[in-house]
Amino acid sequence: MLEADRQRLLAEAEQRQKELELKNLELLAAWEKADERAHSLELAVKELESFSYAVSHDLQAPLRHINGYLSILAQDFESCLPGEARRLLERSRRATRDMTRLIDDLLDLAKVSRIKINSKMVNLSGVAHAAIERLWEGDPERVVDVVVAEGLFVQGDQALLSQLMWNLLENAWKYTSTTAAAKIEVGRVIVDDKLVIFVKDNGVGFDSVYKENLFDAFQRLHGREFEGNGIGLATVRRIIERHQGKVWAESEKGKGAIFFFTLP
Repeated sequence: MLEADRQRLLAEAEQRQKELELKNLELLAAWEKADERAHSLELAVKELESFSYAVSHDLQAPLRHINGYLSILAQDFESCLPGEARRLLERSRRATRDMTRLIDDLLDLAKVSRIKINSKMVNLSGVAHAAIERLWEGDPERVVDVVVAEGLFVQGDQALLSQLMWNLLENAWKYTSTTAAAKIEVGRVIVDDKLVIFVKDNGVGFDSVYKENLFDAFQRLHGREFEGNGIGLATVRRIIERHQGKVWAESEKGKGAIFFFTLP
C-alpha cells in the first residue's frame, strides 16, 4: 500500500509539473505577444508623430504665402475695396493667424515627444519670472498681481520645463484677462513628503466635471471670447509624462483655477 501511494503521489506531482510547465509556456507566449503588440504600437505612434510633424511643417510655407498675399491686399488695395470686402479680408487674415498658431503649437507638441531629455537642476522660479516678463511685454497695459515663490528647484529638461511654465502661465494670463483684480501665483506645497508645484489664478475657471478631459488635445472649455486651440495643456501633460511626473487641475467655474504638477 505504501508503494502504491508513493507511486500515485509521484504521478500526481509529475502531472502538476507538466501542467505548470505548460502554463509557463502559455504565459511566456502571452508576454511575447504583448511585447510584440507594444512594439508595434510604439512604432505606429512614432510614425504618426513623424507624419503629424511633417504635415504641420509643410503647411507653414503655403500659409506664409497666403499671409503675404493678404497683407499686400490690405496695404495696397484696401482703399479700393468695398466695406464688406474689407471685413472679409480682415476675417481671412485672422483665420490665417489662428492657423499659423495652431501649426506652431502642433509642432511644439510633436517636438516634446521627439526631443531627448537632458536632465539637470532647473530653477523654476527663474523660468516663471522670464515667462511673466514675456507676457507683460506682449500686453504691457495689463495690471496683474503676480507672486512667484523663490527657490523652486526641480530636476528635469530646461527647455521642456520652460515650455511647460510658459503654457501654464499663458493660460492663467489669458483666463484672468476679464478679471478686475487679476492675480497669478506660482508656488509649492508638500504632499506625502513630495514636492508639488502649482500655478494658481483667480480667472474664469472651468467646470470641474470636465477636468479629466482638460489635458486632451483640442479640448476647449470656453467660447471664442478667449483665444486658443486646445493644444497648450495637451503639451503640458506630454512634458510631464516625459518626466514620469503627474499633472492635474482643480477649479470652480467663476472662481479661478489651480494646476498642480509633480516631477520625480
